Amino acid sequence: MDNPLVSIITPSFQQASFIQETIQSVLSQDYPALEHIVVDGGSTDGTVAILQKYEFYGNKFRWVSEKDRGQSHALNKGLAMARGEIIGWLNSDDTYEPHAVSRAVQALQSNPNWGVVYGDGNYIDAHSAFLRSYPVRPFGLERLYRACIICQPAAFIRREVFEKVGPFDESLQFCMDYDMWMRICKHYEFGYMDVVLANSRIHAGSKSITKYVDIGLPEVFRASIKNFGSVSNMWLLEWISFHLHLEPALIVQSLKQMNAIDDISESSLYQLLADDPVAIIDWLEEHRKTAPKWT
Repeated sequence: MDNPLVSIITPSFQQASFIQETIQSVLSQDYPALEHIVVDGGSTDGTVAILQKYEFYGNKFRWVSEKDRGQSHALNKGLAMARGEIIGWLNSDDTYEPHAVSRAVQALQSNPNWGVVYGDGNYIDAHSAFLRSYPVRPFGLERLYRACIICQPAAFIRREVFEKVGPFDESLQFCMDYDMWMRICKHYEFGYMDVVLANSRIHAGSKSITKYVDIGLPEVFRASIKNFGSVSNMWLLEWISFHLHLEPALIVQSLKQMNAIDDISESSLYQLLADDPVAIIDWLEEHRKTAPKWT
C-alpha cells in the first residue's frame, strides 16, 4: 500500500520546558510520509528559539508563532495548514511512543470503515516518568457518554472526518476533544488498538490540573447536553464530588444553572445531599436512567 501523508498538529503556548521532547517524539517516528505542524500562540518563554532549530527539516516541520484565540483556534489553524490524509493531534507537553504513527496508519488502511483509530495511553510526569495508565476503553456509545474513554494524543483521524463534522468548537477551552469524539461518532466508526501509542503529561501547569473543575467539567456538561441530550450520572458524580464542601442548596442551584438535572427532582437531590451525600451514587442509578440520544 502507498504511504498516505500524516499531519501531526501541535498547538502550543509557553511550553518551552517540554516542546522539544514532543517534537523529537514526532520526528523520530519510523513512518516516512509525515509532517509536523506547530501552531504557537506567541510564546515568550524560549519556545520560538526551539522551533527555529528544526527549520532544516523543510516541509516536514512547519511552524507559526502568533497570538491566537486559544487551543481550539490553534488546532483549526493547524487543520487549515495540514496537507495530510490522516491527522494526529499532539499537545506540546505530550509525546508519541515509537512506531505510533505507522501502527495507526496500518490500522486505518486495514479498516477502511474506521474514521478514527485510537490506542492506549499513559500518564507521565514532568520528568517523563510513568504515573499510571490512561483509562482507555474499547469504543462504545454508552461508554463514551459516561466518560471520555479516548486518550486524545493516542487518536488519529481521517481528514474526511473533519470535512464532514467541521472544525473544533472554538468556544471550548478544555473539552474540545471530547466534544469532537461525540460529534464524530454520529457519522463514523471508531477503531481501538490494544497498544500504547502516546503519553499524556501531567504537571503543575497542565490544564488537567489547573482548569478541570472550574472550566473542564462545566464544558463537559455543555458538550454532553449539546450532543447527547443529557449528562451521564458519572459526570454528575464527578462534579458533585468536587463540591461537597458547598451547601446542598448551592450545589443544586449550580447544577440547575448548567441544565444538568432537568430530569430529576431538585428537592430530592437537595435532601439527599443534606442527609447522606455518600448515598448519592446508588440514588442516581436508581432514579435517573440516562442514555445518549442524538441531538
